[in-house]
Amino acid sequence: MKTTPQNKSSTPKPKIYYEVRMECMLPATLTYKVLAEDEHQALELIKNMSPNTVKHKLIGRRNLKVIVYLAGSTMIKLIKNLL
Repeated sequence: MKTTPQNKSSTPKPKIYYEVRMECMLPATLTYKVLAEDEHQALELIKNMSPNTVKHKLIGRRNLKVIVYLAGSTMIKLIKNLL
């Protein structure tokens, strides 16, 4: 009796959670609130600060690199440069 591909019992591949990080150039507006004496001092002060708000514009995004990790670990599974 011949075995056909339909008769073979194949197990499906297990699904695994991955963490995907994409590096991209993203047009965004960063907003800082600074207490300064003049505008030049305000520019110097924001160099060491984190922004108060970030407003993203996803339409103009340019993807640079994608890195795929196993979820919950730092083991890199795939790196792909998109440029």
